[in-house]
Amino acid sequence: MRNLIQFLVKNSSWFVFVFLEIICFYFIFSDNSYQKSVFLNSSNEFVGRIYSVSGSITSYFGLKSQNQELLKQNAELQLQVLALENDLHKIKTDSTEIKAFVNNRAELRKDYDMTIAQVVNNSVHQLNNLITINKGSKDSVQTDMGVISHQGIVGVVRAVSTNFAVVQPVLNPDTRISCKLSNSNVPGTLIWDGQDRRYAYLTDYPEYEKFEKGDTVVTSGYSDFFPEGIMVGVVEDFKKQSVSNSYSLKVKLATDFASLKDVIAIRNKKKKEQFKLEAQLQNAKK
Repeated sequence: MRNLIQFLVKNSSWFVFVFLEIICFYFIFSDNSYQKSVFLNSSNEFVGRIYSVSGSITSYFGLKSQNQELLKQNAELQLQVLALENDLHKIKTDSTEIKAFVNNRAELRKDYDMTIAQVVNNSVHQLNNLITINKGSKDSVQTDMGVISHQGIVGVVRAVSTNFAVVQPVLNPDTRISCKLSNSNVPGTLIWDGQDRRYAYLTDYPEYEKFEKGDTVVTSGYSDFFPEGIMVGVVEDFKKQSVSNSYSLKVKLATDFASLKDVIAIRNKKKKEQFKLEAQLQNAKK
């Protein structure tokens, strides 16, 4: 307290000066319309700039949540497009088929759950590459869930803890995914040869099937991990496989694995029912 009093006494002249200045400014701006308008305009400009900077900062920190919402909407739209394409492929001119088409679109979209996650660790230069995401069992992530990005397929969940999951990506020689050309129903197996991260190979593709460079490669729907029609890439080249009457198609991958940030884990809600039925049949044959 004593130090405070000494400080005030020592600087009393400055406090008196500031006080008198405030009184002067008050009389100037209160009794003169011109000076008052200048002051109000200046203060409004200053406050406006403060609000502008504040709004920009708030918008910046809100980008993450907006990006996740857009990613979720994009995934939902992908499923809607897949459902639409699937039904259009089956639809006939019969009115019963048209009615079933309308009813089945919503049902197909309900077959999959989606969990948005961020990549926290990623390798693209190794042979057995792995990706770690920041969602685990508490977020309903399970092993054998397919993982996609807004660009296309990423991989399959292979290990899960409470808060994290490890994804085995396409860029891993142990990954096998059933794929096809978008204009065909004949599947092949997508594998990575451990070389260039931009390319994988659609192997065992029958030689009697027509294809061209530039054809789009998508998931076949025969896999347990992905619905039919998820983007994989485009055919860039091909060669005849020496040990069979099949081709190996060189596919330029749509997903840029080096820049992955946000991904979506998808779960087929009917997969357990399918596995249970297939297991019953296999056990009955033993």
